[in-house]
Amino acid sequence: MSVQTNVRKVAILAMMVALSLLLIMFVKVPLFANFLIYEPGDVPILIVGFMFGPAMGIVASLIVAVAMALFTGLGGPFGAFMHFLATGTMVGLAGSVYRLRRTKGGAMLGMLAGGLTMAAIMVVANLLLDPIFYGMPREAVLPLLAPAIIPFNLAKAGINSVVTFVLYKRTATFLRRYSQEAYARGNGSR
Repeated sequence: MSVQTNVRKVAILAMMVALSLLLIMFVKVPLFANFLIYEPGDVPILIVGFMFGPAMGIVASLIVAVAMALFTGLGGPFGAFMHFLATGTMVGLAGSVYRLRRTKGGAMLGMLAGGLTMAAIMVVANLLLDPIFYGMPREAVLPLLAPAIIPFNLAKAGINSVVTFVLYKRTATFLRRYSQEAYARGNGSR
């Protein structure tokens, strides 16, 4: 892999991480409970996972989670960990399936598998970690699963999947073309 390709990847990764943070900070919709806030910040990270593979998508998830905690204060370290766990799970699995089947069907299958796995992981994470970080007894978390936590995670995964499906090809094409043109302009001026 050339230095040019690595520089373009890092530039695209940085842009998508920044876009994800902006979406997290400025687009918020409460779903199912006032403490469960949907934000479309996973869409740029899913696009990274599809463009560059699951490992890069997971790295982008980690960067966004840490930056979210540091720069916005949203959720603190626990919120950052839960965000990384949810997004990293979905992006990692969706990117892995798409890497094996680079088709629309592969993308849909990957996002479906990633979304369902994310929802299952978040059930376990909420049951195990909410008592530790929020001091809630596990018995208080259980009644929230069916009416709030499970539907929230399924809705979040579903919305992010639909938006990603609609935007991916155009966005990836634009980013690749723009980064190549920017590189060519930069080399032409030397």
